[in-house]
This record gives sequence, structure tokens and C-alpha cells, in this order.
Amino acid sequence: MNETKWLTGIDGDAMLELVSDRLSPRQWLLASAALARRLWDMLPDGALRRAVECAERAAAPIPADARAKWLSDIDAGVPAAVGAAELAQRAIVSTADPDAALVPVSEQMDDKQVVPALPLFQAASRNAANSVEWYSEAVGVAAQAVRVLFTDPNPQMFDLARRRVEEALAGRERANRAANNALRFKQEGDEHADRSAGAKNKRLAESQALETVRRIEESSGTNEDAQFDAEMRREKRERKHLARVLREIVGNAFKPPRFEAVWRTDTVVALARGIFEERAFDRMPILADALLDADCDEEAILRHCRGTEVGVKEQPQHVRGCWVIELILGRYEPLPEAKPAPKPKKKRSRLDDLFDFGPLADDDRLA
Repeated sequence: MNETKWLTGIDGDAMLELVSDRLSPRQWLLASAALARRLWDMLPDGALRRAVECAERAAAPIPADARAKWLSDIDAGVPAAVGAAELAQRAIVSTADPDAALVPVSEQMDDKQVVPALPLFQAASRNAANSVEWYSEAVGVAAQAVRVLFTDPNPQMFDLARRRVEEALAGRERANRAANNALRFKQEGDEHADRSAGAKNKRLAESQALETVRRIEESSGTNEDAQFDAEMRREKRERKHLARVLREIVGNAFKPPRFEAVWRTDTVVALARGIFEERAFDRMPILADALLDADCDEEAILRHCRGTEVGVKEQPQHVRGCWVIELILGRYEPLPEAKPAPKPKKKRSRLDDLFDFGPLADDDRLA
């Protein structure tokens, strides 16, 4: 890892390895909260969202007694959050009748009756039921990710928060894919029922429906190869997001930022405080103009505010803890110097092995 790779790279794991022994407790908390913010749309209004806000706004590590209170509030809010998620997902797939998946076919109709579109309707119900279950589970995991924010702020907390966030996002993706399949199967079933209403060979029409089910399931990525490819893409996406978060909080890990006190004008401070409090990151270019008015000539700061950093293809995704905002508000924590790498052991040559006679005997030492 070098400076260029830090400033432009997308391998968040390599970047984390570089700084993991130098981040402060508050930086671990800010980084964890930035990950949890990705679950915002999964969290209902209430304790869970307020908890994420609290972690993001913390100007210092949260005291133990306050963390205990938040943990109690989060635990109390989880059942309602999961219940609300189930109801919302059930409303999305209601036309696919998720409850029918729990009723045996023999109770729905005569065993001798052939309904050509039945395989499609069964697939719709099955996917709808799975969607409701999986989304509810994902919200439960999201709540666990929020809960982690109120444990001791250290690398272990961050690792656990990261795992929970990734699990919750993967669960939501899985649930949404099932919901899309449910609605598609329902539409296909309705259309197939209309086409086969007057069909003479009901068994043939039923086999066509089964083939449609197989084709849709394969195209939606439910086979093993598609799932493996999806997992690889997901891992790459998560490493890329981690890289953005670390750059946002740390800045340049190889060079401490330069900031002159005279740049901290009333206008600059007011803008920075408003951006932090309201998460109004769309005002960052305005902040750059205010810094210019204050005679700021630090290119890295101005480029970060404007989203024009050299070598970075995508706009920065600012979070609470942005190093520029922290500098202006006087809260930025520069990284300690990296510990020197241990000296490499001298490599033994073949001659060393040839003339290595082991430890000397006592008589040899005296000779």
C-alpha cells in the first residue's frame, strides 16, 4: 500500500490493514456508524434510527452508562421494527398470496384436478412467503448492527458491525429478489391461466408452466454459479465502500492535512457545523468557496469539498466524520506515525547450512 493506492484505490481491506493499529476509539465509532447508515432505509422511525444518529454525532466515545441505556432502548424497539418490516413486505407481495405457500395443495383443490397454471401460482406464493420471512430476518440483523455501535469502540466492534451490515444488505437483496420473482410468477400464472383455459391437453399446459418456473428461477440467479458470481460482486462492492469510508474519515494516511487557523472564519465554521448537523453534504462546494474567501490554498481540502480529487473516478460519499469538516470544527485526530516494520531476518545460505554443526559442547568452548 502506497499513497497513490490509498488516495485512489478500491481495496478497503488493504487500506484497513494499514491503519487498523492507529485509529482512535472515536474513529472506530465513526467508521462503524458510517457502515450502519447504509441500513437507514431498513430501519423504521424510532429507537434504531435515533441510535445511528447518536453514534454519528458523538464528539467523543460514548460513556458506558449511556451505551447501556441505548442498548436497552434498541432491544425494546426490535420487535416493532421486525413487525413493521414484515407488514411492509407482505403488502408488496400480497397479490402473490404468501399465506397459500403454507397450505398443502390437497387442501386447496381436488387431487385429480389439473390446473395448468398451478406451478406458477405455487412458485409465486413460495417466493412471496420467502420474501416476507427473509426481509424480516434482514431487519433483525440490521438491528444487531445498530446494537454493535454501543459496544466498546475498537477493531473488534468495527469488524462485527461490518459483518452485520453486510449480512443485512445481503438478506435484503435476497428478499427483494424473491419478491420480484413472486410478482413475476403471479403475472405469468394469470397469463398462462387465460391461455390454457380452453386447452384440450391440460397436462401439456401444466408442463409448460413448470418449464416457465425453471427458466425464471435460473434467470433470477438462484442456481449455484449465479449465486457465486453475485457473492464475488458483493464482496468487491463492500471493499470499495470500505475504501471510501476510510478515506472520508482518515484523509491521507501518508500525509497529515495542512490547515491554517485563519481559514476557520465564522462563515466557514457555520457552514461546516450546518453540514454536519443536517448531513447537508450537498453544501460542500459552497464550503469550498467559503474556504477560498478565507484564503485557503490547500488543494486537497478544496478538491475534497468539490469532489474533484485527482485519480478518483467517483464523487466522494461524505459521512459524518468527514476529515475536512472535522478539521474545521477542531475535532480531527491525525494518525500516529506508523510503527517501523520489523527488520527482515537474514536469509540463511547453503553455506550456513553446510557449516552449521549445532551448539558447541562444553569442552569445545573451553578450548
